[in-house]
Amino acid sequence: MSKKLIALMMAALMLLSVAAACGNDKPAETPTTPTTPAPTTPAPTTPAPTQPTEPAKKIYYTYLTGDVDTMNGMGTVLDANSVPLSWCNSTLWIAVPNEDGMGYHYIPDLAEDMPKKIDDLTWEFTIREEAKWSNGDPINADTYMYTFKTILDPKMVNAMAIFLADNNITIKNAYAYMLQGTADYPDAMDWEEVGIKKIDDRTIQITTETPVNEKDFCTHFTARSNYPVHPELFEECLSSDRLTTTYGSDLEHWIGCGPYTFDSWEYDNLHVYTKNEDHWLAEYFNYDEVQVRIVPEMNARVQLFESGQLDSLSPDSNTIEAYIDDPRMVSYPSTMVYDYDINVKNTSNPLSGNNNFEKAMYHAMNREVIARDIFGYMEPTGTYINGQAGCLSESGLTYRESKYGKEVWDMIESWSAEGEVCGYNPDLAYDYLMKAYADANLPEDYVLTVKVMHTEGGGTGGKLCEMLMAEWPTIFKGKVQVEPFVVASGMSLDMMELEPEAWDIVYMDWGRSLSRTLPYQVYYYHTKDYTARPTYTYTDRFEAQFAACEAVKTADYETILQETQKLEIIALEDVVSIPIVQAVNYELFADRLELPMKQYVPGFGWGSMFGDIVE
Repeated sequence: MSKKLIALMMAALMLLSVAAACGNDKPAETPTTPTTPAPTTPAPTTPAPTQPTEPAKKIYYTYLTGDVDTMNGMGTVLDANSVPLSWCNSTLWIAVPNEDGMGYHYIPDLAEDMPKKIDDLTWEFTIREEAKWSNGDPINADTYMYTFKTILDPKMVNAMAIFLADNNITIKNAYAYMLQGTADYPDAMDWEEVGIKKIDDRTIQITTETPVNEKDFCTHFTARSNYPVHPELFEECLSSDRLTTTYGSDLEHWIGCGPYTFDSWEYDNLHVYTKNEDHWLAEYFNYDEVQVRIVPEMNARVQLFESGQLDSLSPDSNTIEAYIDDPRMVSYPSTMVYDYDINVKNTSNPLSGNNNFEKAMYHAMNREVIARDIFGYMEPTGTYINGQAGCLSESGLTYRESKYGKEVWDMIESWSAEGEVCGYNPDLAYDYLMKAYADANLPEDYVLTVKVMHTEGGGTGGKLCEMLMAEWPTIFKGKVQVEPFVVASGMSLDMMELEPEAWDIVYMDWGRSLSRTLPYQVYYYHTKDYTARPTYTYTDRFEAQFAACEAVKTADYETILQETQKLEIIALEDVVSIPIVQAVNYELFADRLELPMKQYVPGFGWGSMFGDIVE
């Protein structure tokens, strides 16, 4: 409630109080001679008019564990940024719940209708006539042409540009345009060669490199990188060399066009979004206001949830035990796999980039204990391909359930120590370390220091580091010691690039939604094309096999599974990362929150954005 509204209510209450006091202040009575009153006829009474009661404001309370760094969707890889953008901006299409609560479908948002297929490689869409920014400025084909060209700008090198060029669909020449002037794409390319063309003031044509279906086409343009930007405001925010921008740095340098307006941004504290009643899809959204609290500490989140100031809560390993049998608890699988990224460019470590050293670290991860004691109620895993991978394929068969996925799991189990199934094998870890020592001609009494990066404040990364500090000297018979390298929250990616000699492995978590359709896509984050993750652990044969998977992505699912298995085996042998835990999502929902979905739907979730408040 705003301060102005509170002030008006207080003033009204004071006036009512004064009126009530005056009504009770009767004058002193003067004695009179008693008389018999004349008979009177009671006057008809009319009930006093009553003011209609306004319905209570429906406020949805949610949270982020850390604030967003920008509202410029094309410029950041942080998942948190998608939260305010999804509420306060619009995309061409939007996924909404089915009436039966068992699935979802796409409807036009900024687009006037569903995309129109011209031929196998050509699609067109038209911007709806009433599309506009929250300040009333129109949104048209020029808006999107400016947005697309800016996202792919080869000089700006936007972190999320790849998600326009090549995600659910591959736009003709977009990737080559984005990377022109680099070693792999040295030739210059004109914008006119990219498969994005303006047809008229409201219509744009997209040309893809391979045939796609309508769902993939719509999904591609709902990625947070593809939210439109306001051309005039974006131009004002550009630096003089046009390499950087302040667009989205605060609410004075950003504007939205979504079902909610971003009214207030108290950094590291609170976001307030207010329903935009003029939005063309306003009837799909029931909350009058959304409040997003920035709450880094789990104990604080628990307190807010228990006091009714949060409508959902995702417990961590320290709190899940108290809620595991709570009837409000729901669980569902995830595309997220927690892993350690490996630095192969640490010149201060004589074994940096050595494959035997990487295998030693892989087999020294006590995954069963990590999953139980540090993550709590999650699943240990020795592979990076998640349990949801392939669930949205035509057959619905996940990769892990297929014979190809099972064969790789059996291989990992064969590597494991007795009683283990996820690759943990202390004896094998030591053997590989000794091979690495021999590769580097290190003396047997050499003590290697492994620097483990994690963010400040302890957390999961800190606990993992403490466990490695305790276990690895024993596993490696005194030849390895572990040192923490602590960085500020949100700075891991920057420090990976800026301080290559300060770390050897870093705890990370990533999920790839496209893997639900194409299982091999989980490894995209470890290819050389994904420059936002500077680990450089890809190998030539890994890159070649990823390209082989891309080449068959429109083939039958059996072929995709076969090629994915080859990639997974190479990734494990070359150790492009060290997977440790498969995430399982647990979430509590407040009783007053009415969700539109009867079940968790991969790629859509519970549809809490379309929920309702029922007090």
